[in-house]
Amino acid sequence: MELRHLRSFMAVAEGLSFRGAAERLRVAQPSLSAQIKGLEAELGVRLFDRSTRSVRLTPAGRLLVEAAKTVLAASARAEERVRAAEHGLAGTLRVGVIAPAANAWLAGILRAYRQRFRGVQFSLFDLTSTEQLRRLHAGELDAGLLRPPILFPELAYKFVAESRQVLAVPAGHRLARKRRVEWRDFDDEELVLVDPNAQHGFYDAFLGECAKAGAHPRPVQYANDIQTKMWLISAGFGIAPTTATLGEVKRPGLVFRPLPPGLPPVQTILAWRRDDASPALKQFCDSFQDYGR
Repeated sequence: MELRHLRSFMAVAEGLSFRGAAERLRVAQPSLSAQIKGLEAELGVRLFDRSTRSVRLTPAGRLLVEAAKTVLAASARAEERVRAAEHGLAGTLRVGVIAPAANAWLAGILRAYRQRFRGVQFSLFDLTSTEQLRRLHAGELDAGLLRPPILFPELAYKFVAESRQVLAVPAGHRLARKRRVEWRDFDDEELVLVDPNAQHGFYDAFLGECAKAGAHPRPVQYANDIQTKMWLISAGFGIAPTTATLGEVKRPGLVFRPLPPGLPPVQTILAWRRDDASPALKQFCDSFQDYGR
């Protein structure tokens, strides 16, 4: 049973006229009659009672009308989604996001994209830069918001945002009360860090500036992710540099202070596989052009 046979059947069933159905379908009436006879032979039932004066649906024909409506409607929806996907209007995007990028800026981009392409669904994953690179390389993500550098030549990327670094300290800590923090102030301070292997070199510039000033802070606690790191700092486990975007979220027991001059801004890039021709992905990447900050 082919879709064209069901469409021919429905054209006859809706008007109960072979001549009228043939005119609407723009086919010869004998060809239409042959299609219906072929469908009846395939199903082994009569679908219409025909006479010289009228055409009526048989009980089997009435049942096929309901089934044909369902099948043809599903076919129409499938065709619509396929055409939409070809133009980037449907599908699913798997996007990795580092915690500092999950903020109002990203929400604005997703909101604008959603308004234009409502057929595209998002699967968002809170992942470190290192894990995002691994999944992009393995084809398990379509795009990722992460820190440079990019380690795989098959990945394309674009700069989308940057943020200055600030110091996160527990409320009541001596550096929270200090008018101006200097690099030498970090000597022997206890640090709470995310696993350096997952942080993709994030702490290198901070530790380098400390070393130049003769200060030697001590990593004493490692966290599995950024949010746990912030919680441990607020609980008094130590201090750490972080991005200013994380300071936009107020947390009890946590204070953010400016760091001394010398640190470059922290970049966020959008990465994707060069050979991915998905129109939905292209539209998503293009949506960042007007939002970089």
